[in-house]
Amino acid sequence: MKAVLAITVVCVLGAAALAYFVLDPFEDDSDPTASLHLSGTACERLAGLAGYLADTDDNVNEFLLDLGQRAGGISRGRRALADLARGGRNRIPGKGFKQRFDDGSIGQVRHFVGYARAWMFGGTNVTRWISENLRHDAPDSPDGRLGDEGIEFAQDLIAGRLELSAASTWLRTKLCRRSSPIYRSTGVRSPVGGA
Repeated sequence: MKAVLAITVVCVLGAAALAYFVLDPFEDDSDPTASLHLSGTACERLAGLAGYLADTDDNVNEFLLDLGQRAGGISRGRRALADLARGGRNRIPGKGFKQRFDDGSIGQVRHFVGYARAWMFGGTNVTRWISENLRHDAPDSPDGRLGDEGIEFAQDLIAGRLELSAASTWLRTKLCRRSSPIYRSTGVRSPVGGA
């Protein structure tokens, strides 16, 4: 009888530990760009968030960790791999990506940021292998192309080929569909013809 009780206790503790690492009922799923008063499409809000983080973070590594957490729901610490395995969270849902990156879902921000963060763990080859073989994102699909951009973004930032101050512009130029209003680098809508 003691053996059954011990096994039951171990199973309950194991399930609790697994839930702690995989599920976080206290995680904030709200759009982090709302408190920064960023507007526009999801892609434009991602670029605005990147501009904000570039001004507040001390280095590229901190920037990528913060971007992953705020835009994709990927923890900065020990739960990051579990968050990546479950696909992160749609913290900035919506659209606004160029057609070649648009799969019709509202999760492309999460997808892009997930690739950038996954690259920090596994590098290019491992990240692409997981993408193609476990997540079934074909290289020439919208998700595959967006993933390649996420990898390039992280690589260029870490290698110094892309300055942190240019990250927001890079995102707008490479990923975001053109919109009719003109947006400031902060992502706040300004009048047409305004700065």
